[in-house]
Amino acid sequence: MQQPSGGITPLDDVLRISGDTTVDELLASPLLCQEAPAVAQGLALDRQAGLLAGSETAADLLRQDLLCLCRGQGDPCLRDGGSTCPAIREGGPAEVSVLGGRSPASPRCQAACPLSADLPGILQLLREGSLLEARRTLMKYLPMADTVCQACGRCTGGCVRSAEDAPVAVHRIIHWMGQTISAQPEIFFVPPRGDSRKWIALAHPTIASLAAAYYLRRMGNHVVVFRDKPAADVLAPYGADLAGVMAGPLETYRQNLAHMGVEFTPDSPDAPADRPAFALTLDLQGPGSHDLEDVLDSIRQGREEARRINLDFGLKSFLEPGGDFCTFDRYGLTQPPADWQAANQQASALREASRCLNCSCLGVAASSACTALYMLETALVTDRRTIRAQDYFAQITPWQTFQPGETPAALEIPMSGDFHSGCLRQGEITLSYAFLQAGGRVQIARLVFGGIAPVPVRLAQGERRLEHRKVAALDPQADAAAVLETIRPQLCPTANNTEKPAAMEALLRQCLAGLPRG
Repeated sequence: MQQPSGGITPLDDVLRISGDTTVDELLASPLLCQEAPAVAQGLALDRQAGLLAGSETAADLLRQDLLCLCRGQGDPCLRDGGSTCPAIREGGPAEVSVLGGRSPASPRCQAACPLSADLPGILQLLREGSLLEARRTLMKYLPMADTVCQACGRCTGGCVRSAEDAPVAVHRIIHWMGQTISAQPEIFFVPPRGDSRKWIALAHPTIASLAAAYYLRRMGNHVVVFRDKPAADVLAPYGADLAGVMAGPLETYRQNLAHMGVEFTPDSPDAPADRPAFALTLDLQGPGSHDLEDVLDSIRQGREEARRINLDFGLKSFLEPGGDFCTFDRYGLTQPPADWQAANQQASALREASRCLNCSCLGVAASSACTALYMLETALVTDRRTIRAQDYFAQITPWQTFQPGETPAALEIPMSGDFHSGCLRQGEITLSYAFLQAGGRVQIARLVFGGIAPVPVRLAQGERRLEHRKVAALDPQADAAAVLETIRPQLCPTANNTEKPAAMEALLRQCLAGLPRG
């Protein structure tokens, strides 16, 4: 077994680096250079770029902040409590993400939404042209969007663009989506494939009950709404104004529930009928204030009650996490508000979605050493727990997730072994790589970029294009272009940051050209 060297201890197939080991000690260690060359090269590149000082420690690596020259240059940015990221504007520095951003807090439109809908994720899907997936995402939060969104509008009131020109009319976009959802029950209100064998009675057709009915039926439960009455009568307690706006869409929603198999009956729950026994009888009445706030609270109550019941029955949650990044449309940022009087409402909605600033931090995780730690799937050991590097570095300020008093104790870095690995850098962009070759073929490939997003980014699809290929048959130029193509649809560089993808491709070519051919 190899002996400890400068705060580094070899343990079976990992190197354990004490958290108080300095950068200079790490760079002077032959053991690190031999067993984890990507990390050693990454440290040297960070030292050369001025990102690390020799006296800093391994624990300090875990607190490397994002690189962004826009911070502290005038109005506060999103991370400092401001309203937007100045780097997204034309004329921002090149040290910004080309993969969109990550929100340091809840975007204002989402925070303003009484139902906490994933509005940034929905707008992103619209900007990407994924209209069907955008509607399906909306259905997770609000299947009766056309009933309430036009009357609510709080998401639009919270838009950060209110301070500079005109807010993105988010509520109009969502209302249009709700209308298209209601008009296509054969797509969005399909009967469930599974059968939970559970029968659930809803004692009254209240707003809360009608909201719960969708989620309960979606998970395969049999749902019966008793004491049925028209939508206008359901809304009558809320006043003529709200009922006049919402009655039509709510009636369509009731018909769509029936399309997916929800049963409506004028009977009371205790009336005899030829049905199996009910597992539950729910009487969801709502708070009772009889205003728009009550409508919204009732929808939220029905959704959460259905979620609780589904989970109690062992059925999966219908609220799933969104994607990793929130993108923006660099061409749409300068567009004026859409004309909602135009005949083509879809064109208006998509144009309006393109105006979204994305409310995300566009700084980049530029540490080469951290990119290498991520690539090697390092374990971060604190005095209380062990954290996977993939989980830790997936956040833009991960050190803020440490518990009070928790301190990093060590890094456990897997030894490279038979992998050919290393770390390359051009400007602020880093490529950390590792290849396992056998029989003249690439068996395993790992490619992780730093400096292109607020977190390190692994090119999993690009890796699969290289794996099981003969090394001698690899063409650095063609294969680098093919690997980059797997991520190109996600790229959204700012106006003065369009050269970064070319630099990424150049690093890929350099990496592939350096693979051992013997």
